[in-house]
Amino acid sequence: MLRAGHSRIGVINLDPHIPAAVGRLEGAREALAGAGLELDPELVVSGHATADGGYEAACQILDRYPQQDRPTALFCLNDRMAMGAYDAIKERGLTIPGDIAVIGFDNQELIAAYLRPKLTTVALPFEKMGALGVQTLAALTAGQPITADQQLVDCPLLERSSV
Repeated sequence: MLRAGHSRIGVINLDPHIPAAVGRLEGAREALAGAGLELDPELVVSGHATADGGYEAACQILDRYPQQDRPTALFCLNDRMAMGAYDAIKERGLTIPGDIAVIGFDNQELIAAYLRPKLTTVALPFEKMGALGVQTLAALTAGQPITADQQLVDCPLLERSSV
């Protein structure tokens, strides 16, 4: 979004008590800070991790501001919420990505690749995450010590046509 020239970016967050919501929101904050921008707390709305939750959150963000002050991009912290945001955007006669760019998170295949326009999303490497989980479980059952409380994996951006 930043590379595409967006500076007023809304965030549709998961329930703030979910660990992924905290980390993903912090990642958005850090990305903006790296570009010399600050995340406007008025542009962050939390909701249920569903299409309906994304729809309701997008409605709140889009209806809060007159057209000239609306965000030009929405970062949805899961693809289901992005799907709902698509509906809210289109109901208002806006286009994706012409009026508002959208990025999701998860790369849920049945959503991201089949929305129109196709959703740009941050992919969770499910296979790698599963392998690390199995390795950790195997180490635990073998009585081996676990050296890390967390293991970080890269989550690549899959650029499609929503930005």
